[in-house]
Amino acid sequence: MGVKIIPTINCGDFACIAEKFKKSVEFGAEWVQIDIADGVFTLHKTWNNPEEFKILNFKLKINAEIHLMVENPLDVINEWIEAGAKRIIIHLEAIKSEKLKSYLGDCEIGIALNPKTSIENLIPYLATIDSSKKFVQILAVEPGLSGQKFQPQVLDKIKFLKKNYPDVIIEVDGGINLETSKMCKEAGADILVAGSYIWDSKDLKIAFKELAEI
Repeated sequence: MGVKIIPTINCGDFACIAEKFKKSVEFGAEWVQIDIADGVFTLHKTWNNPEEFKILNFKLKINAEIHLMVENPLDVINEWIEAGAKRIIIHLEAIKSEKLKSYLGDCEIGIALNPKTSIENLIPYLATIDSSKKFVQILAVEPGLSGQKFQPQVLDKIKFLKKNYPDVIIEVDGGINLETSKMCKEAGADILVAGSYIWDSKDLKIAFKELAEI
């Protein structure tokens, strides 16, 4: 059985978001991920407008996870939940409290780790996720720009989680292609987030299918 593939959308304006959101629906994606970078937690800034997302999501009706690469994610998390996000991913490095439950409602939550963050730092937070599905995103690149090279040392994090916390759903984001997707699947990943491999290909549907069949 293959891993689930989620195309990621990393854009500076709403027109780009809308175009890639629509194309994701057309080539058969069940989920999309939208990267939200504030230029503070990250080196660059992306589109960031929950109200525009709400309108787009209402029209196209696709499951969307919002990857909040922002300095204070708990200040804005409810805006994205109210706009229709099915899952919110926040960075462990940006969480200043373990009190997450009051923000969730019916929305799933995932915790992301940067490549240099120790996996042990995550453990105290796993019990705070008030969801039937515990969800962790392992970043294989530094948060921010799309197109970065996969950092293979993150494979050890995937293996650690799969061995010690088998109930945790593991998503891997960054540098995903045909080669690295195989490595991540073998390590225990459940979901792979792909950006450049899909969007830079000549045929989006074929690129998406190739990854899904790994």
